[in-house]
Amino acid sequence: MTFPSRILPVMAALALIGCGTASMPALDGDVPPDWGDTAVGEWPGEEWWEAFGSEELSAIMQLVEERNLDLQNAERSFRQAQLALIDAGFDLYPTPIVDFNAGASYSGFEPPGGDFSDGHTESASLGLGVAYADILSKPYRYDLAEASYESAVVQLASTQLNIRVLAASTYFRILHARDQIELARRNLRTAEFIERFTQAKVDAGVLTPIDALQQQIQVQRQRNAVAQNRQEEYAARAALAILLAEPVRGFNITATTLEGLQTPRVAPGLPSELLVRRPDIVQAELNLRRSRANVGIARNALLPSISLTGSTSTASDSLKELTSDNTFSVGVGASLAQNVFDFGRRGRARESALLQMESSLASYRQTVIRAFNDIEIALGNIELLESLHKIALEDLKRAEESLRITEVRYREGVTDYQRVLTAQDFLYSARNNVLSNRRAYFNAIINLYQALGGGWTRGR
Repeated sequence: MTFPSRILPVMAALALIGCGTASMPALDGDVPPDWGDTAVGEWPGEEWWEAFGSEELSAIMQLVEERNLDLQNAERSFRQAQLALIDAGFDLYPTPIVDFNAGASYSGFEPPGGDFSDGHTESASLGLGVAYADILSKPYRYDLAEASYESAVVQLASTQLNIRVLAASTYFRILHARDQIELARRNLRTAEFIERFTQAKVDAGVLTPIDALQQQIQVQRQRNAVAQNRQEEYAARAALAILLAEPVRGFNITATTLEGLQTPRVAPGLPSELLVRRPDIVQAELNLRRSRANVGIARNALLPSISLTGSTSTASDSLKELTSDNTFSVGVGASLAQNVFDFGRRGRARESALLQMESSLASYRQTVIRAFNDIEIALGNIELLESLHKIALEDLKRAEESLRITEVRYREGVTDYQRVLTAQDFLYSARNNVLSNRRAYFNAIINLYQALGGGWTRGR
């Protein structure tokens, strides 16, 4: 987002600001040694969700942009900051003053025993002038307003990123819940099959009734899992519906599984442009800039207040003759005012502003350090989940084979029922681990995109 071109002429006064701003602090000690030497493959684009290859997810993101109520509030706040900056830009110029007065009066008088007499008078005056007060602080006040505006721009970008990340993760949550429902149904079919076989053995007197009771518990456990996952899926749909400003009743999505999504790949490394592509870093920088402007304002409060005024006026006894038969005057003035004694209030205000600036600097450094750490953690999580996914698939194959062998040996009477229960639990756990790992991997990709700023670039 850029500043509207219609108010660009106002920005001509920015030349005043150069004397009141300072460069940002060096962060050499806070940045990793290899910063700027490597990159994270390609930066995520503004529409980073397209990397998952889901048209439905892309459509949901479009609806979020159009309907989300929090995002609409952020856009209103941005517009308010935009209007405030326009006002601050005009405040850099002298204030024009127009003063026009016109009047007429009528009077009548009749003395005792005398004749009635009356009179009519008219008067008019027109004054034009300019006032330019608090000259020394104007550059700092504009810098403060401009930083506040840019902060609103960044806040809007941050809100957009956070809501989009939440929408994507909630979408994955729905699909994961649906996968869990299908998994619970598969587990239920397996448990019911073993239950029938176990009951047959109990009826034949080969097993004790306790074995059948234990398997019935397993069956009921899987039925409960189906019901719980259905409720989780409903809650996830409700969460996504809120982001789209819709009631959950009647709201649905088409996709049924995480399996249909593409798996984005990322390359390890540290980004060389992070300081200008992550909204929270830019926000911390702008907070520091506002603090510096406040220091300038507090410092100038110790100096005399300088004001300039200029005026011209004309007056006449008749409104019709205001521009011809009249009196004309021109005036120019300057004033310098100094508050001599205020019990040290201005000095304390300056010290407080300096302390706030130091706090803003510490927050800025902390945000930079946290940003690099976030990326390191996100990359580490992705690498770990990739390796765990391979292990989870191998464990699933082992669990399926283990249950198959155990069932065969159980039918033949070679092994006892407890081994069947153990093999079932291992298989259910292995299946769940595969699904959980896949969802965690998608969320890790999202977290990396968020840590990189979601494709946002300062000044856009």
